[in-house]
Amino acid sequence: MNARVQLRIASVFALLLVWWLGSFWSSPEVLPGPLTVGETILQNLLTPGPEGKSAYFHVGITLIRIVVAFTAAMLAGIAIGLAMGLRRIVEQALMSLIPLFLTIPTILMVFLAVLWFGYSEAGGLVAVVAVVTPFVTVNICEGNKAMDKALIDIAKAFKARRGMLIRKVFIPQLMPYIFSAFRFGFGMTWKIVALAETFGLKFGIGYMFFFWFEQFNMDQVLAWIILFVVLMLIIEHGLIARIESRVFAWRPAHTLRK
Repeated sequence: MNARVQLRIASVFALLLVWWLGSFWSSPEVLPGPLTVGETILQNLLTPGPEGKSAYFHVGITLIRIVVAFTAAMLAGIAIGLAMGLRRIVEQALMSLIPLFLTIPTILMVFLAVLWFGYSEAGGLVAVVAVVTPFVTVNICEGNKAMDKALIDIAKAFKARRGMLIRKVFIPQLMPYIFSAFRFGFGMTWKIVALAETFGLKFGIGYMFFFWFEQFNMDQVLAWIILFVVLMLIIEHGLIARIESRVFAWRPAHTLRK
């Protein structure tokens, strides 16, 4: 086990220790201890919850919403960003609209989506796309500006078609920007989905936050929050980070930090 992994494990244990010590200075109704919350998580995983739905059902519903909304936002952002990079007229037309969407607060966009579409799946999807897509678009657009124009000129000199130009020249150069947008967009997506479930969607982890919050059951509130965060961290570091390392395996593992 290398020093980096040891440091991360130590930081997690330090956080748990602070939480455990803080639980002694507060009532269990306000801040239950980590052992109590851990037991609650285990109980939720082994026994059905409210309305007879298991924790796996709520986790599955939330993951489906995240994957669908995130995929839609990424595809839209990449497509718009590429269009802005390929056509100056598209960039000029959209650059006045993108800052408008970038300034809309996330919670306001969730409320608007609920008001427009009611308590439906479309509301959460629209909220994610409206918030995440502009950030992805800006990232891809900036990546277009940073591309090596000489490679593009060479490809055009060899009469490469537009599809090949995008696949073989544009996309490889944009990969660092795509993964940067990927990480940021994923982080934004699961927060927005949780918020939408809390305020306007039936079932899901966010729905369970709000359900137990209304019951003033802090054990369950913290249990669902921690379950959600741990799940997203596993996806982030166990899946996304591995994909990124494979994609950029050709790069030398240099670092400027010690």
